[in-house]
Amino acid sequence: PLSAGRSYRPPLLSEMKCFLLPGGAGAMLWLMLLFDPFNFLQVFKMSLPITAFFALGTGIELYGLKWVSDSISILNTVSLIMLTFLVGIIITQSYGKESFEKMQRDLKSREAPSDEALNGAVMGVAGMLLITPGAVTDIIGILIMIPITRGMFKQIALNLSKKRIESGQPYFFFKDH
Repeated sequence: PLSAGRSYRPPLLSEMKCFLLPGGAGAMLWLMLLFDPFNFLQVFKMSLPITAFFALGTGIELYGLKWVSDSISILNTVSLIMLTFLVGIIITQSYGKESFEKMQRDLKSREAPSDEALNGAVMGVAGMLLITPGAVTDIIGILIMIPITRGMFKQIALNLSKKRIESGQPYFFFKDH
């Protein structure tokens, strides 16, 4: 508590060297180093490829959006992103959760998912890709929505689910709790 006559001064950034990363990540890294440096190195080695993947993906998406906005103007690009967002929401609501639950049930029964479950799951992924703002994710989402190219994505999902069945993993995305 502050005593009478004393005012509170928030700490300067230079005083918070370990808290400069967004979302409290700096504090978490500092605590990990303080209490278990070996565990920190393990986590760092495992998360580096994931971080690199997301950084590269973000860079590609930003470059794609810049290219589209240079071609059709910024206003049209924003309108296109909003349109694909709305289409993605509609598709995800139509195909989303039920299809993934069918896929989970098929995997738990150790059999390949039905064509209906594959189609719904792939369309759910297309909806999620369309919700994500970016040129590349929108193109992939639209390719999944086209019936001619959807078969290729359904085959990829079927191969992934067969690998999960062969390895004995009874889930496709997340473990049930």
